[in-house]
Amino acid sequence: MILSAVIFILLCGVAYTVSNRVSSVSGTAADTPYVHSIQRKARVSANENLSWEINLGGSGNEQPVAVFNLNNEIYIFGNTSSSDLDFAGVSGNGLHGFGARLSLAGSTLEFTVFDFTIAKAVPTADGFAVAGNEGSVAGIYLITRELVLTAKAEMSPATALTACGLYIYDNRYFLFAESVDTVNKTSLLMHVYTVGLSLERERLFTHTYGLHLIEMLPYGNGYMLAANAEYQDYGYLSLIRFDLVNAPAYTDISLGYKYTPTGFVPISGGYAAVCDRDGNCELLTVTDSLVKNDVKFLTETPNGNKKSLFYADGIYAYSGEKIFQISESGMPVGSLDFDAYEIADFGSNGNAAFIVGLCENNIKIVAIGKEKSEVYSLKASHPAAAKIYAGASGIIFAATSDAVTSDCGYNFGGSDVWAGKFIIE
Repeated sequence: MILSAVIFILLCGVAYTVSNRVSSVSGTAADTPYVHSIQRKARVSANENLSWEINLGGSGNEQPVAVFNLNNEIYIFGNTSSSDLDFAGVSGNGLHGFGARLSLAGSTLEFTVFDFTIAKAVPTADGFAVAGNEGSVAGIYLITRELVLTAKAEMSPATALTACGLYIYDNRYFLFAESVDTVNKTSLLMHVYTVGLSLERERLFTHTYGLHLIEMLPYGNGYMLAANAEYQDYGYLSLIRFDLVNAPAYTDISLGYKYTPTGFVPISGGYAAVCDRDGNCELLTVTDSLVKNDVKFLTETPNGNKKSLFYADGIYAYSGEKIFQISESGMPVGSLDFDAYEIADFGSNGNAAFIVGLCENNIKIVAIGKEKSEVYSLKASHPAAAKIYAGASGIIFAATSDAVTSDCGYNFGGSDVWAGKFIIE
């Protein structure tokens, strides 16, 4: 169906009319041209658990980064390589971030492509803060709920940086980017901004073995970074305490041969991290003073799936085989078989924890409630990402899919963002 032109409000607040664009999809009969339009209506799915579903995308690839349900509207942020999504002021080539605003019934209200890619999006009082990149320059971007860019602040372009984290504490934005030196050692550069995006503090966190961000948390009168550091075949959990005045203090916990720490959450009297050791999964606990306390095997069966630790109205660990609920003391108190190769996202609506896993040809959603646990499945072709927002009446999801499936009924080319509302009974 050919739809009318759509009005978009882009970066500087100027209104542009974007006409429909005719593109061809290779592999169709005689490469029949089709009219590509962003203004789309949600579809009814064959899956009885889906109240509606919709594809967002173009001729290239799209991948979601975040999904939110705010003020009775749905927001999806991600990245696109589609050249037929070339809006005013934005080049049609390369990778770009995008924002989509949908109604609760799934119809597209707004779709904006930005000059920057998106690594993380965080809701604010009047919109969103986004960490991303314009080329090799990392920055923070403030976007309204109408998807209009209102302000930005960028790190120095002297060094190639990749935005990797964004946190909001104490009315400040903490932006993190990875910096790689000439010997491929990774450091973490932090910029601290006021709400008006004035730069308040810059700090470079370095390590002999290089750092990769896991998490940032409040700690005492300041903050703590959890990062993993690797040297040859050895892994380290690096815990860095800092404030905005004094030099940071490092605590390195050696994890031994072929360990990779992932996830970092508070537990009673300390913290916990999950480590992958040759495909096994171990749970490490440290005290509040950051002293190594205990190591517990969650599974001794090696597997290639990604290990995870997260908080979703409770502490959960994924061993690559099972989902474990972890008590405040760090002890596993229950488990559920799960065959995903990666935990893509998680959340909670106060009644249940929801865990999303990626499988070869489907996306699985685990609902762990107070009374029972259920596993649901959505058919998707080669899913590489999935994000959720857990609400009282169901889950809003945004995932990748690169072909028509029994659940996903249309595809614009490449991999689309496939979004919908999944009803949990």
